[in-house]
Amino acid sequence: MPVDSTDHETTTRHRRLRAVIRWLPGAIAGFVLIAAIGAMAQLGDVSNASSAELAGSLETPILSLRRDVEPLRQAAADRALRTGLDGFVASQPPDTCLRVRIGDFVYDHRTDDPQVPASLQKLLTGVAVLEALDAEHPFTTEVLVTTPPDDGVVGDLFLRGGGDPLLATGAYMARERNQPQVFTDIERLADELVAAGVREVTGTVVGDEGRYDTVRYNPAWPARFVAQSQAGPLSALSVNDGFDYFPERNGVFGASADPAAYAAEVLARALRERGVVVSDTPVRSGPTPPGAVPLAAIDSAPLGDVVAQMLRESDNNTAELLVKELGYQMSGAGTTEAGAQAVSATLTSAGLDLSSASVLDGSGLAPGDIVTCALISDLLDHDPTEDAIEAALPVAGESGTLARRFTRPEVAGRVRAKTGTLNQVTALAGIADTAGTHDARFSLVVNVPDTERIAIEMIAAQERLAELLVAYPKLPDVDAFRPG
Repeated sequence: MPVDSTDHETTTRHRRLRAVIRWLPGAIAGFVLIAAIGAMAQLGDVSNASSAELAGSLETPILSLRRDVEPLRQAAADRALRTGLDGFVASQPPDTCLRVRIGDFVYDHRTDDPQVPASLQKLLTGVAVLEALDAEHPFTTEVLVTTPPDDGVVGDLFLRGGGDPLLATGAYMARERNQPQVFTDIERLADELVAAGVREVTGTVVGDEGRYDTVRYNPAWPARFVAQSQAGPLSALSVNDGFDYFPERNGVFGASADPAAYAAEVLARALRERGVVVSDTPVRSGPTPPGAVPLAAIDSAPLGDVVAQMLRESDNNTAELLVKELGYQMSGAGTTEAGAQAVSATLTSAGLDLSSASVLDGSGLAPGDIVTCALISDLLDHDPTEDAIEAALPVAGESGTLARRFTRPEVAGRVRAKTGTLNQVTALAGIADTAGTHDARFSLVVNVPDTERIAIEMIAAQERLAELLVAYPKLPDVDAFRPG
């Protein structure tokens, strides 16, 4: 069929015009960007940039296949991670919850299911304590007298505990596998007394633990934890976690029947080693008389550092005494019950959802403790305490309970996480440095029935999870999206 040349030329011109219109916005944007960089250079904003650096900043043109496929590459990386996480969850027992958040990427698997947390319970304790109390507050241990020294001679010395969970001797702390350790050296108190002029004690040393109650172990704990020395006897005046005998490394510890009297004995011994004459009158526990005046005192590390020690080393005694201190500060009752109620009330007031949680202790030794993965993730993301908690978490292959875990080069130093382990529980929650611009926040809790035990393979699988997170995002090459 004949074609009219005028119509053909008109049609061609229209097509060219439409093509120009389609490309015009991108071209204008490119010109604007180049003009802006030029103006910035003239104003001195990029006065130190070389022409090569400016050229590098324009390496990816406005109209570029790379820009067009970037969302597709990100979507492919998200799908790959989701597939990997699905595979990880499939390898775990049915009663597993997992939440992962990386920027806009969120993976949820049974995150609202109630789970036994084991030592992830310490995250509740740590956040509640930091939320309610002054992070710079120290625990103070004092020595008081009813009559001031007379020419270096005093009667009775009253050693009053302030709840310091890290009061210890150097010998006790030297046995810890991870070094150095934060602790309050009770022998410094003997030095303070000598500096105050004490040369002779004609009476005795009395240990005062009245700040807290004298319930030594939480009744919600299985009895085997006491026999295994998972925690020592709890006291407001506790030296060496209340153990009056301890092996150099592994072995059976000896729990003191009277931790306050044992603390008094340790102080009396330290005084004798410094040349102070101390009578042979047996030490004992008891209250400090009204009107007694301080003669010497030592402070612990700030409360924030004590919380960090608890999380890093997963210290059960520290966790339990922090809960009693929270109860003492908030209600005047230095008991586990008052402290557990204070943990729940504090976290709820801070906007955290504890409707599915149960707080029976501070350490997670109680199998009746209940959390959700959603709650654990919210604790890690809680803005007022987020930085302090993150800094306190053990580092893969380097510190605390992760010092000898996650040592492969791919993950070592790139994961900070709180661990949790009981016979029927393995858990891990924290932060991983990814290959992208956002870190990964994750919470994992695995429970098995009472008739089973956590297998070593379940714990080992957590390294696969860490490797998935630090490798994200695995972006496909741009060439994979070029037309064939």
